[in-house]
Amino acid sequence: MSGVNNLLVDTNVIVYGVEGNRKARKLVEGKTIFISVISEIELLSKQFKSTVEEDLMKDFVSNCFVLDIGKEIKEKAIQLRKNHRLSLPDSIIAATSIVERLPLVTADKDFLKIQLPNLTILSI
Repeated sequence: MSGVNNLLVDTNVIVYGVEGNRKARKLVEGKTIFISVISEIELLSKQFKSTVEEDLMKDFVSNCFVLDIGKEIKEKAIQLRKNHRLSLPDSIIAATSIVERLPLVTADKDFLKIQLPNLTILSI
């Protein structure tokens, strides 16, 4: 799945973009957006300020490619959680990025602590 126009986007970047953050929007503009099933759950269960915001989020998520947790992602998440003390959602998202060979766009500084050659972090 790797490619310069393919990105795995973390939950926080999408929330910031929907809330109007220009940097978040610019990073994903014109790209093919993939999200972890974890992000899909987090995004669609969020408490929204308005129905307009909720509709924007549902529309955005419906235009993303949602990546489920398979055996390889599950095993990599376990390894990341053990070795880097990440939260469960973060370990699954990082594992998804590694397994699917997609750069991870995030605002989460915890990901910057992980120095792995096969994990590309694009920080906002």
